[in-house]
Amino acid sequence: MRLASHVALVLVAVLVVALSRVELPQWTVAPPPLPPAESPTQEAPPVVWNREPVGGSPLLESSALVRAPVPFTESAQRPRTEVITYTVQMEDTILGIAEKFGLNPNTIVWANHDLSENPFLLEIGQELIILPVDGVYHKVKKGDTVEKLAKRYRVTPEKIVNFPLNNLQSKDDPLVPDTMLIIPDGDATPPEPPAVRAPSAPWRSRNMVWPARGRLTQGFWLPAHPAIDIGAHTGAPVWAADEGVVAEAGWSNYGYGYYVLIRHYDGFSTLYAHLSRIDVSPGEAVGRGQQIGAIGSTGRSTGPHLHLEVRYNGRAYNPLVYLP
Repeated sequence: MRLASHVALVLVAVLVVALSRVELPQWTVAPPPLPPAESPTQEAPPVVWNREPVGGSPLLESSALVRAPVPFTESAQRPRTEVITYTVQMEDTILGIAEKFGLNPNTIVWANHDLSENPFLLEIGQELIILPVDGVYHKVKKGDTVEKLAKRYRVTPEKIVNFPLNNLQSKDDPLVPDTMLIIPDGDATPPEPPAVRAPSAPWRSRNMVWPARGRLTQGFWLPAHPAIDIGAHTGAPVWAADEGVVAEAGWSNYGYGYYVLIRHYDGFSTLYAHLSRIDVSPGEAVGRGQQIGAIGSTGRSTGPHLHLEVRYNGRAYNPLVYLP
């Protein structure tokens, strides 16, 4: 019995010595590696460090630094492929609308036939047809062919055929009356006899004076806007650009609202439209810089401004040519 106890004690001692010589592994917690460096030719996205718990591990709840994903999508704006309508808003102009949709102003005028008589006159709430590309919106008539329309609007037949919305296979396809065709890059400017074309604005012996103070909200361009627009608050004074005689003063049924027309002594005339008030009468002589009314937004107008036209022999010229 004593021998067995002695043997047991010896075995325990040997086991203790053996365990004391065993080297336990060293446990360390290392932070997660930083992301690899970006290519030197590519700009690195911003780094957002997130200290929220990651993966549910209590070891990383308080000290982990991880690169959070940065949502970023870059895509080119796709070109519009359909015809849409636009509702005229306060202070809209054809130039401004054209710029908004990346179109030539004439494209908007040619697509909206109710603008043909007075294309520069808009009113709030008016709906305009907006094409996806520059050109002409043509309503097919009996006898129209692709080749005839190409010649009329100064384009090649292929431009008409290849435009997807026209649904044409060849230039020989028959055209259905009353359907609409888009003529890309078409030009609907009516031809003028060479004798009517004026190479430059006619000379004038002296400049006119500015008829109002404000900002230029729309410039002169033909055929849609044979004038300049000067934006200012309602009631601001309007002055005669030069001395002359009041030829007309009153209400216009063509969208001008209250307007004044002055004939000057050298054959020029000036027209002032959308007035809120008229201070002169037909037949009255007015002096240079004399107040003739006040700025308003009467007639077909989307905001208070002065519409100024300068005419000579019935033709409109850019007023900026004659203003200092």
